[in-house]
Amino acid sequence: MTWEVPLKQMTAEELARLQARYPDAKVRIETAEGQGNEGMDEEKFWSVIDMLDWSQEESGKVLEPAILKLGEYTKEAICQFQEILSTKLFDLDAKRFAEELGSNAWPPDEEHGRYFSVDDFLYSRCAVVANGKRFYESVIRDPSRIPKEFTFEPLLYLADRAWSRKTGGPLDCFPTLSSETFSNAQGWPGVKSPVA
Repeated sequence: MTWEVPLKQMTAEELARLQARYPDAKVRIETAEGQGNEGMDEEKFWSVIDMLDWSQEESGKVLEPAILKLGEYTKEAICQFQEILSTKLFDLDAKRFAEELGSNAWPPDEEHGRYFSVDDFLYSRCAVVANGKRFYESVIRDPSRIPKEFTFEPLLYLADRAWSRKTGGPLDCFPTLSSETFSNAQGWPGVKSPVA
């Protein structure tokens, strides 16, 4: 037999009646998945990003608090987080930001031994987002503020790790926009993507 009642509606009298009627029964409490954290929006996205613990950089556990926080949300919200992250990285995928990088700046100058790494540019964009909303918005306004030699590739795996802990499997959603370098064609006017 299954009996269901919202916990907040359970009175002491109802509990006593159930104990008297079913003395050997066991109680199981089931919560709604992600209760209290139903959806993901910009504010919640940045609150997860703010959980990154930079004091754990040497141990490689910077993501851990953010993974735990994101894991409290529903699977749908984790997908929404990934969508917002991909959109932020897509918006930073532009020549005006790449021109401001340090040793990996656009355009490449192979004659003088300077190459443009599409991966390093992606990881630099991750560093912008990982440093929070205020820093992200400052870089959008002023591309010269993009980190010159700092990258943060692990941000790409935050949603996947939260999803994996929640479900035991790999992330099962795909963002609308790609975060890969040269995906934002409008951000690269006059540049033909060297990536096939």
